[in-house]
Amino acid sequence: MAEKVYFLVTVDGDLRVGTPAQQKAGVRAMREIHASLGLMGKTSWMINETDFEWTEKHGELLLDLARSGECIGVHDHLDTHFAESYEEAFSLMQRSRSRLKAFLSSEDIEPARLLTSHRNGCAMQSVSFYRAAIDLGYSIVSDVRPEILWWARMVREGGVPNPWRAVEEGDPQAICTDNRMIPLPTLPWRHGPDNWLETTSRDGPLTHIPVTCLPWLERDRVEAVIEGNREEAFVLLDTHPYDLQDPASGEISGERADAYKRALEWIIEDYHPNFIRLDQAESYTAKRLERIQTTNEASK
Repeated sequence: MAEKVYFLVTVDGDLRVGTPAQQKAGVRAMREIHASLGLMGKTSWMINETDFEWTEKHGELLLDLARSGECIGVHDHLDTHFAESYEEAFSLMQRSRSRLKAFLSSEDIEPARLLTSHRNGCAMQSVSFYRAAIDLGYSIVSDVRPEILWWARMVREGGVPNPWRAVEEGDPQAICTDNRMIPLPTLPWRHGPDNWLETTSRDGPLTHIPVTCLPWLERDRVEAVIEGNREEAFVLLDTHPYDLQDPASGEISGERADAYKRALEWIIEDYHPNFIRLDQAESYTAKRLERIQTTNEASK
């Protein structure tokens, strides 16, 4: 079992359910739970600016997140826009990052410290996407889901309260991603645009923090990561504000909110983890890889 456990709460800023007021309530409900557990300034929020226009519709929430010390990254659903080539991905990703950067700069918040993390929608992975991420200045990504194969694509087909549909296996529009070859206890690694599945890689412009659980904590996967490492383990939850909402009405679900809080309390009580942001995980990973390199050189 790992001597030290790092736990990352990462929130994808997809505001898919309900009216704008209900979407704000979803974000605030999640923030209230985090505050009650002492997690303010220790979480990462991946903002989907392209589809949900945080800078125009939810600017006050974005500012609150940035000013409270959360890691602000970007979440681009390239799948929704059928962006597949490097040029298409770069254009969409550049637009969302530029809008967020301009908004934060206008409020005297230094965006260079914040906009270093990126996550693709539906955890898609490709050379084109990682090339674009590198060229735009991202240094942290979090897409790989160890030991899982899935089919997905998000499309908008209806109205409030839940206009979005996840395309599933059997639909010709669904995208298949296979990470079954990646062991669940895998620690973060560094890579370039074309070797993101090479988890032994120690070099490259991108640090990859794998996703342990999505969208809820799964006890067996968490335990496998912690018990499968000796010195340190990284457990990452990928969740959304709408996971606390009733999909039929858009209202906050007391049952879902309680389940989310209880899951975090279980982690705290059983493992006493260090809650860290994605930018901190990048720093810890760099130090670990440096230690490995030093040890290897000393043994030669």
